[in-house]
Amino acid sequence: MSNQPYDRPTVREPLWADDDDLFDDERSASFPPDALVTFRFIRDSLRRHLRIWLVLGLVGLAGGLASMVVMPAPHTAQTRLLLTHRDGEDGTKAMATDASLATTHTVAQRVIDLLKLPVTPDKLLKQYTVVASTDRILEVTAGAKTDAEAANLATAVAQVFLVYRKQQIALQDAPLTRNLTAAQNELALAEQGVRATGDDPNDMKRPNSPAGVRLGVARDQVQYVRQQLLDQQTQAARMNSSRVLDVAAPVRVSLKKTIVITAGTGLIAGLFLGVGFVIVRALISDRLWKRQDISHALGTRVRLSTPRPRRWRLLPWPALLSDNQRRAPENKLIVQHLDHRIVRGERPTSALAVVAVDDDYTCALAVASLAVSLAEDGKQVLVADLTRSGKLGRMLGVKAPGTRESRFSEPGRRIDVHLADPAGGPAEGAYLRLGETSRPGGSENVALDASWEVADVVLTLAEITPALGADHLATWAARAAVVVTAGRSTATAVQATGEMLRLAGLELDTAIVLRPDRTDESVGLAEAESGRRRTVDLEMFGR
Repeated sequence: MSNQPYDRPTVREPLWADDDDLFDDERSASFPPDALVTFRFIRDSLRRHLRIWLVLGLVGLAGGLASMVVMPAPHTAQTRLLLTHRDGEDGTKAMATDASLATTHTVAQRVIDLLKLPVTPDKLLKQYTVVASTDRILEVTAGAKTDAEAANLATAVAQVFLVYRKQQIALQDAPLTRNLTAAQNELALAEQGVRATGDDPNDMKRPNSPAGVRLGVARDQVQYVRQQLLDQQTQAARMNSSRVLDVAAPVRVSLKKTIVITAGTGLIAGLFLGVGFVIVRALISDRLWKRQDISHALGTRVRLSTPRPRRWRLLPWPALLSDNQRRAPENKLIVQHLDHRIVRGERPTSALAVVAVDDDYTCALAVASLAVSLAEDGKQVLVADLTRSGKLGRMLGVKAPGTRESRFSEPGRRIDVHLADPAGGPAEGAYLRLGETSRPGGSENVALDASWEVADVVLTLAEITPALGADHLATWAARAAVVVTAGRSTATAVQATGEMLRLAGLELDTAIVLRPDRTDESVGLAEAESGRRRTVDLEMFGR
């Protein structure tokens, strides 16, 4: 049992320790797996990109309404036919046969010839439909550019169909007529055979003779075929009694109902495409949106998250830093945070490097505002713009590469700007002798050395890439602040930024997240640091 008093708990490390060893690359068992897709993940994606799928829904709505003007619905007319079928025939099957008969190419071609239409049978078949509403009612609906044309087309289809149907019914008598002719020929031959035996066909004395039996069979066959033909003609007369029940008339459609249906269909289609696009994009994207994920990738704590300052201007004035830009609440918050991260009293020079991962404009605005603010407090500031865009230099009034005095310098305040040469890469003029104090030496740049000697604070804005690395930043500052925009950079890019800074010997002092996700509820504390702090708390309270 330990002899250590209870009022002196053992604490391995201070609670405020931010050493790099607190951050490792392994996640705890409580961290959700990367491949896990939950309902909340999908819900957050839809909330995050609310404007995308809402805009697509509105586009679909507008497209549905526009389609009524660009491709107006054709005028339609409808007529009804009352059809009669054979006795004992299945009405449903018979109506299906009639509907198929009315949509044949033969009927379509006859309608074209009747109305002298400049279309093909296939195109005409697309202009009208034939549907059986009951076992005897057949509806013909035709569409055209005007109500009159639609009515004429529906009437023509109905009339041509009835004529064509009668012709098909009449063709059913032909086999029976041929059978009757054959039976009558056989009867004539049988009668000749009876006369050849000396008997009378009308008064046979020997009906059981072979000739008499043949005559009887022939007479029965003729009678049977005649009866069949008579029944067929009776049924044909019944079926030919089919007629047009209603005269073709335009079909009135409610304009409000049409608008609602068309607009609703477009809206639903747009929302479906928008939601599908957002979900698929979220599933295949590896961009970081949460502060916790950004902190884990960088290996440092996210100490500030703020909306991005606005970029647009009403007038195309020069790109110099303006008072309105400096007074923007979002920019003031970033400037105040960066000012607090500068360690005062460093010798020979206090320095801070700001690394822009994906938004060099916001970073340039913040660094320029911080430089002017420090200069107003009586500090002599050296600003180094090591980016390819040179936006920081232009904001402070320096466009040419080299070390020059800023336009914001006034008596009592001085700002020197070192602008890297884009032709020589973003690190041009930055590869100086690395020392413990981060003071340049042997740079062969007299103006830069002179500005460094008198500077109270050195502010550096840089962009780093895997091809360039971050070794040159160690000659400008020992501490770095990384600025990341939520949802804009991939996990690989953010993690590579943190690794390059650590390999160069810089301390990742803070991370700033721009435009934070409104669904983000995390605090931006790295997983390793969170686990270490829980261990310390348990040891302190003996739990």
